[in-house]
Amino acid sequence: MILTKRNGRLFFVLILFVACSADMSKTSVNINGYDYARMKEIALERPLKEISGIAYHATSNTFVAVNDEKGIVYVLDPKTFSITNKLTFGEEDDYEEIQVLGNDVFILRSDGTIFKMKFDGQTISSVETFSYTGPKAEYESFYIDAVSSTLVLIPKQSKNGTKEKQTTTYTIRTSNGKYAGVDENMLNWSELKSCMMLHPSAVAVHPVTKDIYMLSSIEKRLIVLSAAWKVVGEYELDRKRFQQPEGMTFDSESNLYITNEAVEKSPTVIQIPIQSN
Repeated sequence: MILTKRNGRLFFVLILFVACSADMSKTSVNINGYDYARMKEIALERPLKEISGIAYHATSNTFVAVNDEKGIVYVLDPKTFSITNKLTFGEEDDYEEIQVLGNDVFILRSDGTIFKMKFDGQTISSVETFSYTGPKAEYESFYIDAVSSTLVLIPKQSKNGTKEKQTTTYTIRTSNGKYAGVDENMLNWSELKSCMMLHPSAVAVHPVTKDIYMLSSIEKRLIVLSAAWKVVGEYELDRKRFQQPEGMTFDSESNLYITNEAVEKSPTVIQIPIQSN
């Protein structure tokens, strides 16, 4: 969602701002293992002004993205990030995240519904809908656990999470969207050193370390968790460069990409190269 849609939550956002210990004298924070000095910002085209998710499709060496409110998969050039194709998969709605497993593409709607489809680099087919049956929550992110063939949904906001001051996952199977019945991951907000609250807006799994990179647009934080959901890193994002970060992914070489919805300028993708040995 773009900020203009959140005017009714202005007071809520101000509270969140106070709850996070931001040092505004910092213009950048080095993410461990990444070369912040070589970070590159690329403007995206206007149809992606509300880009809410991005993922890398290794088979075709392209990026795929979703734009909030549009039932379209945007195929992006891996170097210029220009739109090379637009593939309709559904009606206008509130789409928040996209992930890829082989040639399967999964897209998350904010109510927890998942859309699964085949993608061959040129077209999409066999669109399935997995209805959500878990606790009521607002979702903006999920990741794929390839080992267990599950989708791990992470609520941005839920009544229980706010009450218990924690983020708890909800896991479903990639094959049919049924609840997986596994022990859910849990992050107590008290484990965070830099923020008293957390509202995840995107997530990506590092292709080598398997660490879970969790992005929060409201708090302007990047939290790195181990596969066991232990905090291994916390980073404050530059609020001028990362005005509304809503999407995140890695390419096959582990370079990191974070997308921003349009606020005061064009939507952007921030490329942060991995440090060379």
